[in-house]
Amino acid sequence: MTQADKRIEWKARFDAWKASGFSVAEWCRKQGVKDHQMYYWIQKFEYDTPKKETSETQWLTVKVDEPINVTTGQEPVFIHFGAISVEVRPGANMAVLSDVVHVLQNQC
Repeated sequence: MTQADKRIEWKARFDAWKASGFSVAEWCRKQGVKDHQMYYWIQKFEYDTPKKETSETQWLTVKVDEPINVTTGQEPVFIHFGAISVEVRPGANMAVLSDVVHVLQNQC
């Protein structure tokens, strides 16, 4: 039996166990399956499955309380995260910038 065949067989067992409503030990006893093998495959199927990635764009509204004044002689800094660019101007709120960078690191 190939590894692919074994995975298919255990996936069918996993699905049957999930649908049964029995505990692992109960289901294994009724099916004549060794429970330690079942636990191995449960871990494989539940933890090795890639998480669904969300492709929906989410926008964050930022309220600017004060007009931006760039007469300090300093130039803005641009931070690039893949296809996203963030312009940071002198006097920017560092707490907000920190939050934005944290969110981008987790998303990109």
